[in-house]
Amino acid sequence: MTAQPLHVTITTLHELPPSNVNRDDTGTPKMTVFGGQPRIAPSSQSQKRPVRLQLQDMFEDPATRTRRMPELIGEQLVKDHGWEEGWPTTRAGLLVILAAGFKGLKASTTGQGKNVRYTGETNTGLFLVGDAPALLAEVADRHREALLNATDKDLAAAAKKAEADEDPSKAGSVIATVATADRDEIRNIVNRSNKIISLFGRMLADDPGSNVDGALQVAFGLGTHAADEAEDYYTAVDDITAQRQDRPGAGYLDVSLHTAGVVRRWASVDLNELTRNLSKAGIQTDNPQATAREVTAAFLRAFALTLPRAKRRTHPAEVGPDLVHISVRTDQPIDYAGAWSKPVPPTADGWMEPSIARYDAYVPKMNRIFGLTGLAAHGHVTTSDQPLDNLGTRRPGLDELISHVTTAVQDIQSTRAGAAS
Repeated sequence: MTAQPLHVTITTLHELPPSNVNRDDTGTPKMTVFGGQPRIAPSSQSQKRPVRLQLQDMFEDPATRTRRMPELIGEQLVKDHGWEEGWPTTRAGLLVILAAGFKGLKASTTGQGKNVRYTGETNTGLFLVGDAPALLAEVADRHREALLNATDKDLAAAAKKAEADEDPSKAGSVIATVATADRDEIRNIVNRSNKIISLFGRMLADDPGSNVDGALQVAFGLGTHAADEAEDYYTAVDDITAQRQDRPGAGYLDVSLHTAGVVRRWASVDLNELTRNLSKAGIQTDNPQATAREVTAAFLRAFALTLPRAKRRTHPAEVGPDLVHISVRTDQPIDYAGAWSKPVPPTADGWMEPSIARYDAYVPKMNRIFGLTGLAAHGHVTTSDQPLDNLGTRRPGLDELISHVTTAVQDIQSTRAGAAS
């Protein structure tokens, strides 16, 4: 029987000062067109990473996403097992990873033809629990002699099997020895999960058995009004030239781009999916639902207070939200982005107050379409003095709002558990 839906959704409005919180490959602020007008649009990925890093510090339960896992394994071999630092040690880490036989996971190379060289990286990022390099190093050390005597030809044979998605135990080289003895253990180490991976999810190449469907949705940010990039013509003074006054002009000059305005951010946590992921992860807890609420509460706080931080040295945007609206729904998450399909015009009061008013007026319109039966609870906290009658009870602070929401989630979970027993 499929569990009844249970979603916690958060919408925030932030007033960005001149900044460039998320940029493309040319340094231009990420923008989109919405309602026929250009809008600020920081990507979902730029928002998720700083939140993930903050949660890892909070949980003291890190997860590392990297293509350089073989290098990390090599460092652990040097640190914990006395191997010599260098390419053979990194190569051993790569051989151990390839011995797992994950579909789609290959060795990254550089150059062509006879000039092909292995970089010591995997072709895709691995998202592993923090102690995975140490555990994989322990596996490698069991095969110390074989791995240290391996050559790049052995690596080529292993890589060839990986390219063909074939069984590494039939590679006819040192990798066959590792795979035959410890393939299952290597796969188990790589497949381990924790709170972070349970929330954000993991996709490991093309291997469905290693993937974790994340319980989290994060939307692109969206400016509530039309916005354009602005140029910042900047100079750097040469101290010696300034002291001697023997040359005109600046030592360096260039142009960078930035933008400013109100950005709506949106995310949603699927409590049922998160609870399932935590249970599958084998996290030591007597109550996965309580752990899911703990993770959700931590995420809500981190998301509300953490912005992307690109160019933070010269264009910092260390601002908090002027509005946080959190809702609990038992049908599906709802994004009220349509509130700003028509861009908010500039006013003497700026963009924030009319952006908040537009949101408050739009929420009940969309709720009439979806119905109120699925809206189990909601509330808000804001810097605005205007009454926001359509956003639930106003709370004195973010922590009180999150407590109100998680209590509502607990009540729903308890009621459902009672009905099922």
